[in-house]
Amino acid sequence: MRVAWIDCSAGASGDMLLGAFLDAGADRDVVNAAVGSVDPSLSVRTEAALRHQIAATKASVFVGDSPHPENDPEAAYADPADAAQNHGHGHGHGHDDAGHGHGHGHAPGGEGGGTRSWAEVRGVIEAAGLDPAVRDRALDTFARLARAEANAHGVEPDAVHFHEVGALDAIADIVGVAAASVSLGLDRIVVSTITLGGGRQVRGQHGGIPVPGPAVLHLLTEAEAPVVGGTAPYEMTTPTGAALLATLADEFGMMPPMRIVRTGVGAGGRDPVEVPNIVRVIIGETADRPATELVYETNVDDLDPRIWPQVLARLLEAGAADAWLTPILMKKGRPAYTLSVLVGSANADAVRAVVLTETSAIGLREFPISKHAAERSFESVQVRGQRISVKIARYSGRVVNVQPEYDDVVAAAAELKQPVKSVLAQAIAAARELWD
Repeated sequence: MRVAWIDCSAGASGDMLLGAFLDAGADRDVVNAAVGSVDPSLSVRTEAALRHQIAATKASVFVGDSPHPENDPEAAYADPADAAQNHGHGHGHGHDDAGHGHGHGHAPGGEGGGTRSWAEVRGVIEAAGLDPAVRDRALDTFARLARAEANAHGVEPDAVHFHEVGALDAIADIVGVAAASVSLGLDRIVVSTITLGGGRQVRGQHGGIPVPGPAVLHLLTEAEAPVVGGTAPYEMTTPTGAALLATLADEFGMMPPMRIVRTGVGAGGRDPVEVPNIVRVIIGETADRPATELVYETNVDDLDPRIWPQVLARLLEAGAADAWLTPILMKKGRPAYTLSVLVGSANADAVRAVVLTETSAIGLREFPISKHAAERSFESVQVRGQRISVKIARYSGRVVNVQPEYDDVVAAAAELKQPVKSVLAQAIAAARELWD
């Protein structure tokens, strides 16, 4: 597997992530083709940078031959002192029709995109002719931003109009990161604990905004991302950065075991004294891991045993891979059962609900396990005109088991008015050639 770990110990923004992916070997031509399909005047350029004497790549969006104004931190803030308190890019705070007017000096959808509705942004991206994987990743990022801004302002997502994040440079950052990450051919992306910053307010087009801002908090709450405030007294993770991380992350946590093959370092627009203003992307390879599943267990001594068959059936309907009972003897000599359930994480909530509502258990134990499975396929055989499915298991390319499906055998026996043992023997004989 090709795995990437994104180190957000100094926060994250769109341009920092774009610089890190490009520094890690993302295809620049692919990125610029994607960005250019949004608007032919747009391009991404990079330059070498140092942050606390750490070599990094600074990515900037250009309109024609000029850097986009959003890449100039002094242009985004009325007070130059405030510019030193950010990563050197727009912050992506949206606004809504109900609560704010349009009097910001920008026409919606105009060059530089002072304000754009979520529908306008969606239309631009859908019309760009992007690779489907890039398009979907970019749309997911903007959808998350729209939900976050809607939550912050108490409106519906379709009522949101984006300020800085609707500008062409922010669209280019998001599309560029999507294209860069796809071009690297990553099977899995893990994101570290995300540092948010704190202290002073930053200037958005709404005025003063607390750090961390409401949009960032909603984005990372929705993603169930681990966060920390950090010691730097300014915004370290922007809404655009948070939305991208939420979209990119297959999981959050420490760097997974891997053999490192590439490292990329992306620089923010400023070099503050507190921390190196960088995002790092570490790319490595790891052997395919066995599938990780969960086993739930609970001991039950007070349930009418006639209920157990229905419980087992309900667990399988809820997505359990298997469920079984083990007779045990509990304290005071009470006969009881241990209920065990094997389930993947996607269906774990549903399985827990069945155990706690359909049985008398008031708690259960959880164990992560690794599962190794043979490759499986299905064929069918005929027994006196009755079709019976046969499961074939292969290991290392060799057939290791051939077994008729028992439910089909029972149904065929009923149709043929024969004993189940007779039909099963005939099905096994008919399936003998499938061993080859």
